[in-house]
Amino acid sequence: YSRNPLIEVHTRFTYHHQSAALYGAVVVAFSNFITSKQQIMRPSHGIRMLGQQLIFSAALYLLATSCSLCHAETLLAGSYIVRSPGEASLIDIDQDVAAIRDSTNLTEIKDIYTNGKYAKPLTLQRLSTDAAHDYKGDPMYTFYKHAYLHIGLKEGEIAGEFDSNHIEQYADTLVKDLLEIDKENIAQEAILVNTIWMTVVFYLNGAAKSCRYPDVAEPYLYLDLAAGFYIGLGQDKGDDESGNMLYNLAEGISKDFNQDNGVSVVNEKILELLNDIKDNIIDKGLCSTHEENSYKKFRWNVGSIIGYMNVILVQRLIRHLLDGSDRDFMKMYALAILPQIRLCNPGAFDLMMNEFVGNTGDVDDPIGYMELLQSVYSCLGITCEMVGKFRGRDDGCVDRSGFPDDAVSYALMDRDMLEIEVLMEMEAYDAALDHYKYGRNSPDNWKFNTLWELATYDSVDTNLPLGQFINYNTENEKPVMNEYITSAIEGKSTFEYATKNQREWAVKRSLQGTLSYYAVMEKVTNALDLCGTTKKDQAVQEWDKALALAVGSIGEAMMIIDTAYEGYFGQTLLTLANEVCGLFGKCTASGEASIIDMWIDQNFRGLSFIEDDECLKLTQLVDTEVNPTLLVPIIQGILHYAVMNESLDEAQSDTLFAGEALARTVVPLINKENPEEAFLIQENMEFAQGTKYVKDGSENVFKAVATSLHGLSIDCSLIGKYAGLKYGNLCEEQKSSIGNDSAQPQEKTS
Repeated sequence: YSRNPLIEVHTRFTYHHQSAALYGAVVVAFSNFITSKQQIMRPSHGIRMLGQQLIFSAALYLLATSCSLCHAETLLAGSYIVRSPGEASLIDIDQDVAAIRDSTNLTEIKDIYTNGKYAKPLTLQRLSTDAAHDYKGDPMYTFYKHAYLHIGLKEGEIAGEFDSNHIEQYADTLVKDLLEIDKENIAQEAILVNTIWMTVVFYLNGAAKSCRYPDVAEPYLYLDLAAGFYIGLGQDKGDDESGNMLYNLAEGISKDFNQDNGVSVVNEKILELLNDIKDNIIDKGLCSTHEENSYKKFRWNVGSIIGYMNVILVQRLIRHLLDGSDRDFMKMYALAILPQIRLCNPGAFDLMMNEFVGNTGDVDDPIGYMELLQSVYSCLGITCEMVGKFRGRDDGCVDRSGFPDDAVSYALMDRDMLEIEVLMEMEAYDAALDHYKYGRNSPDNWKFNTLWELATYDSVDTNLPLGQFINYNTENEKPVMNEYITSAIEGKSTFEYATKNQREWAVKRSLQGTLSYYAVMEKVTNALDLCGTTKKDQAVQEWDKALALAVGSIGEAMMIIDTAYEGYFGQTLLTLANEVCGLFGKCTASGEASIIDMWIDQNFRGLSFIEDDECLKLTQLVDTEVNPTLLVPIIQGILHYAVMNESLDEAQSDTLFAGEALARTVVPLINKENPEEAFLIQENMEFAQGTKYVKDGSENVFKAVATSLHGLSIDCSLIGKYAGLKYGNLCEEQKSSIGNDSAQPQEKTS
């Protein structure tokens, strides 16, 4: 730390408290912090950063809040009971927010924000400026940093800056900009929706994490901190006149949406969820048992709370959008919510950023933009019902996906894939692994469907594609799907010396290619097994889930709204197909992969066969069309990376593991009919320390693939011709391979 926190804290402590016992506890806390700092800071102990956060911040905040011990036993007249001794409810910060709200002097407001008034040495500004260290690794904070990184780049800023300040301090940047507007209540609301909102989310996520690792941190402390920041101590239950924090903001807007039942629906639900965590998880000792379901339920409740916190932002954005009362407030709330939308519908994000933030005049079509906002409610974990109707207006509300209800949650799994990519890009690896294993976007009762579940399996029939994949990797001592993905996220095993970008590509292409293909085929196989039985509805559901996994929610959104970011945001087989089709001349006039039209046609025919109990036709469709065409973009990707990487060494090529990941998908399938070709493709596309990548040349990889297409039931014309290569046409390579033995792949090298 650049400052000396011990001196600050000691001075603050001596001024407010003369309790030897408390002082002793603080000395122990700092002693623990100092003695364990070196071990905790090692990257291999990343999750133990939570322990550092507890030891340092809890002690600092405890001493910076002079009244917390005597006043923080309950909040809202007993609606929330504080369980952690001396819970740092930040009553002084609550008073700083109130002082800013009540002041009419801009100079005084800036001084309170920057230097503090009642909570020194803690200040409202420091909650943002210290976030780079304090919130490091938190998933939501990372998503916002990432969004403002790219907003800055789009505006021509230096990488890592937003409005000429570090992206880690985006909240401070926004607050200071809004302070200059000098409008009534804008300073207070800017602090609440940017700084305090993220602080509450951080402590909620910390509470969930401490439930998973109860030996490292105390769940009560983090949960009480979240409640204290959200409610504040000056707040009366259901009162929009008292209080200064987010609870008050929710009460103030609830009447406009007919959600005031004495207490706003939002606040009622948030308190209900907080108490459910305390009463039914922590109090029952479920965290201390290391029981996975308790952590899943904890995370579910935390996600639901964040969803209701998003309702506050959305309701206030809608009010300023529809009544046209104040563009500055509308811009403020748009910037507070849009970073979350960017990670699930980049096209909608661009449109709303341009209209709400970029433009200065009136919004041309407020109803249209409200409907656009409603279409991305699922990005925020909310629904039309949660938001309500503005002042009784019945403008309609559509927050549904185009996928059938039973398939929607599987379509949403591509958001987990994208968020994992972003978290890895921002080096939040613990959060990335947590997303992979426990999910975040695909609801299933009180938990989430997860990518880890799709990559983890019991014994599978070796006649099925997944069975062939498992059998091949087991026999050849290769990592299975989950092992490979987990190692890439953690930087272990094969990836111990891989670069950051190489690990990111390995995970992206593994999720997009290997996991997606086998997950789709598993659902297709389930539909085949159920066809002709009394469980026809379940067969239809499995078929729908297959399409949802292949297309994804982001892919669906991109089919509706054009975006320039498809190659980055797309995570499914559909977006992989769109990414590589141009390289092989297989795009339609609109730029989409021509194979996608075939998938849609196959989907409709398959549903018809299921409905009519024509199971033999369904089997033929799967074997001769569905399975082969799903492999087309994966094979195109392998060929592309063979060309792209053959002239680069392992240190130069970020995409080295991208080619390997895609090859891992098809090599086990090729091996069934063409083992020599499978061996050549594996040897050339697989990373081996100290060995040249694509050592036999991309031409031999093309020839091996061409020879293998028949065994995969793939028509060579579906692949197309790789532009600029004399051997880029696989159909010609097939003919040459059949007619000339010398054109067969060269003898393999050990």
